Amino acid sequence: MIRKRVDHWIDGDSGTFTDGTKFRLNNVRAPERHQFGGSKATRRVASMTGRSKGVVIWKPVAKDRYGRQVGNMSNKDGSINQRMRARGCKNKGR
Repeated sequence: MIRKRVDHWIDGDSGTFTDGTKFRLNNVRAPERHQFGGSKATRRVASMTGRSKGVVIWKPVAKDRYGRQVGNMSNKDGSINQRMRARGCKNKGR
């Protein structure tokens, strides 16, 4: 587990850390920013990490086909992956 700071969110399940590393949340399927509900999902996850000033605990589990780290993210409020899935951003059979 590594402490990192989120620089910005690309959409509701992927973003970039301040060191330039691109990441994706494990088992979270949020809509893309241009799709219906995408902006809402992005704002929601950004507010979750914003509560801790972007500092998160990151546990990488794999790399995807685009070279991004895939992993589990949490902060002082708990798992961000679980909270996003609880709000409907679930891995729907993929």
